[in-house]
Amino acid sequence: MSDLRVRYRGTAGSVREARKAVADYALLCGFSEQLTVEIALAAGEALANAVEHGNKDLGFIVVLCRFERGVLTVEISDEGAGFDFAGVTKRRPRPSAVRGFGITIMRSLMDTVEYDARGTVVRLRKRLTAEAATPEQGTWEA
Repeated sequence: MSDLRVRYRGTAGSVREARKAVADYALLCGFSEQLTVEIALAAGEALANAVEHGNKDLGFIVVLCRFERGVLTVEISDEGAGFDFAGVTKRRPRPSAVRGFGITIMRSLMDTVEYDARGTVVRLRKRLTAEAATPEQGTWEA
């Protein structure tokens, strides 16, 4: 399957558009509708973070989706200054907090969540398993 690489303006509308593109790609890879919703939710959190924190001056975000050896990788990058992801990922938001759950949500829905050294690129990965595949897709064997 071909990679998907799209550049979006760092706006809220672009988050919706990019999240839909990720969901469509996941469906083409054979993920079930339920897992596609979860992948789109995780990607939406990463996209919202990129727009809110990485593009203060309405820069651009880039979405790259790749499906290799049964693993979907969604990479989201922004033009921002980055952040200390090690410090942020160690903190847990208070249960009464309204915000700050994005990384926790991404980690609960995806197999892996990784950041580059500057914190301007996040990689989300999900393996397509027999349980994750649509009934029409069947099973995937490594």
